[in-house]
Amino acid sequence: MRPVASGRAAMTGAAGIIGTTGTPDTRPSSPVAARVEVVRPAAADDRGKVRAATAVTVGEDEAVFPGHYPGFPIFPGVCVIECVHLSGLRTPPPGSAGLELVAVESTRFLSPVFPGDRLAVDLVWTGGSGAWKCAAKVATERGPAAQVRLRFTAEEA
Repeated sequence: MRPVASGRAAMTGAAGIIGTTGTPDTRPSSPVAARVEVVRPAAADDRGKVRAATAVTVGEDEAVFPGHYPGFPIFPGVCVIECVHLSGLRTPPPGSAGLELVAVESTRFLSPVFPGDRLAVDLVWTGGSGAWKCAAKVATERGPAAQVRLRFTAEEA
């Protein structure tokens, strides 16, 4: 699959990410209103991989549900990708600053996400020197929901 370029305006959001002080960060709008909860900040594991984990509870009041689909709401795939993007912004790899999404490299949707689902997002960061890739596995209580690979640029701190 050919990488699809995106930009800051296409996949960033104002609602949803809690700053270190417990207040929402300020960013352009996002199609996702849900908040990203950091379960495990980005850190190297015992094998040297940089891992992080977040949780996102999909509210029944998400703005996308009335049209997707009436009478049978399903959280759109692009919103699942946005949850991974927001999770990446919330758990940047150590030593990086100013992450910016530059590509959605691949996605694979494995099962639907419904209102009320809690997404467990497990991220693995690779790269460095300003170029980072984030491979994420997204699951609900029913099992795997998606696999997403994103590419970011960053300033090195």
